[in-house]
Amino acid sequence: MFTWISKLGLVLSIALLAGCEEATGLPFAADRGSAAQSENSRSRTAHVKLAGGAIILAAPDGYCIDRRSVKYSRSAGFAIMARCDTLGVRGFFGSYDLAIITITTQPHLNGERVPSPSQVARSAGTFKVLAQSKGDDFSLVRLSGGPSRMEGVSDVHWRGAFVVNEQLIGVGLYAPKGSPVLRANGATVLREMAFRTRQASKQVNVKTSAANKAARD
Repeated sequence: MFTWISKLGLVLSIALLAGCEEATGLPFAADRGSAAQSENSRSRTAHVKLAGGAIILAAPDGYCIDRRSVKYSRSAGFAIMARCDTLGVRGFFGSYDLAIITITTQPHLNGERVPSPSQVARSAGTFKVLAQSKGDDFSLVRLSGGPSRMEGVSDVHWRGAFVVNEQLIGVGLYAPKGSPVLRANGATVLREMAFRTRQASKQVNVKTSAANKAARD
C-alpha cells in the first residue's frame, strides 16, 4: 500500500534531490556576469502554473521563481525560488534573507487529510526534529542533520506540506549557515508562500467548477 508516509516522503525527496541538483546553478550571491532583468520581470517570475494549471504557485515578497527550474506536467510539477536579486532581477532585496525554496506537487485524493507535522518529520528520514507546527492546514518542521549537498548551505532546514486543489505540495527551504530564515523567519516565509499560492489558485478552482457545471447543464 502506498501509505501517507511513503507518498509524502516521495514528494519531499524529489524536492530535495531535484532542488540540490538544480540549485547548483543558483548561488546565494547574484550572478553579476548575467544581464540584470528589468523590475517588470518581477511580475513574470512571481507566479507560475504547475500540475496542468491546477496550481498557481506564488512567491513571497523578496523571492522569485526561477523559470529555468520549472518542471511541468499534467498532474505534477516542480519549481525553485530564490531571492530575486540572485536570479538577476534588478532592485534592492538586501532586507530579505538569502534562501533557496523547493516546491514539488503530486496528486492528492479529495478527502485525504493534510499530513501532520509528525508525518512530515517521519517522511524526512533520520533528521533530528528541532521544531514543528501546524496552522492554516500547513504542516511545518525544522530539521537538522544529514549531509549537505551544497557548499555553504546549513544542514538545518525547513520542510512542509499543504494541499491546494487536490494537489499535495511539498516544500523545502535551505539557506547559508546562521541565516535567520533557518529559524522562525523561515516559517513566516513559507506560510506567506502557501497563503499566496492558495489565493492565486482559488481562481483556477472557481473556473474549473464553473466549467464542470456548464458541462453538466
